[in-house]
Amino acid sequence: MNLYYAIIGDALHTKRKTRKKRKTDNKYEWILLVFLFFSGFLMFNIFSLFVVIDFFTGYNIIIGIEQFLPGALSSKWGFIIFLYFSCMCIIYFSIFHKKKYRYIYRNYKHRKGNLYIAYFIVSWLLLIGTLLLRNYLKWGVVFKVAVLL
Repeated sequence: MNLYYAIIGDALHTKRKTRKKRKTDNKYEWILLVFLFFSGFLMFNIFSLFVVIDFFTGYNIIIGIEQFLPGALSSKWGFIIFLYFSCMCIIYFSIFHKKKYRYIYRNYKHRKGNLYIAYFIVSWLLLIGTLLLRNYLKWGVVFKVAVLL
């Protein structure tokens, strides 16, 4: 959890410095941007975890979850919205509840956005890698088995 707090602390410092450079009127805009950014990338990471579980076990968690959601949320976009709001709740209670972001901002130093950018890149690579794993490697294994038969 310390690494995650260090990444969030770096993001808080970076966004606050860019807010000061732009001199915007909304003094809490930087907190909202960090909140939305980390909620989105937590959603990407959870989705990547779902894809890895589907690849290795054959159990599609997304279809399993969609069966328990009410009508409007049982579509693909409804599931994405449901997952994003779930991630927003996780981020809120782990970082922003009772203004814990102030503790993180004070105790974790600014690393010039290096951790923040690294988390961004690793999350995207994880998402793209798992989607490639799901779409191409699985069919490649099926094709090789079919050729051997």
